[in-house]
Amino acid sequence: MGYMIIFRSDEGRTGYHQADTLDDATTFLERLRNHEGIEQVNLYRLEEVPFEFRTYFKVEVPGSTPIGPAAPAAPTVSDEPEPAGDVAALPVEPELVVEGAGANGRKSLFGR
Repeated sequence: MGYMIIFRSDEGRTGYHQADTLDDATTFLERLRNHEGIEQVNLYRLEEVPFEFRTYFKVEVPGSTPIGPAAPAAPTVSDEPEPAGDVAALPVEPELVVEGAGANGRKSLFGR
């Protein structure tokens, strides 16, 4: 675990010093106070915070109005089909058919 010392010099400049052990940090603090007369000092203990990168995809449709996340709609039962409404026509890619690729004749994205 490391330590970070943040101090302000007499000229008003902010300084930083990183120490590996608490003994090194206190030695530096003593030097700041006793030899340089700096009293505006803060000492912080540094701990590693585990994190990971995750892939994030965002879909944007030109000319559309951005909307926030919608709450899931409650299921309804009706004999009449619902109207399509204002649904933008999106281009549809044709299926890739390869002879002998699989039982159904289709090749998947990763060739399995």
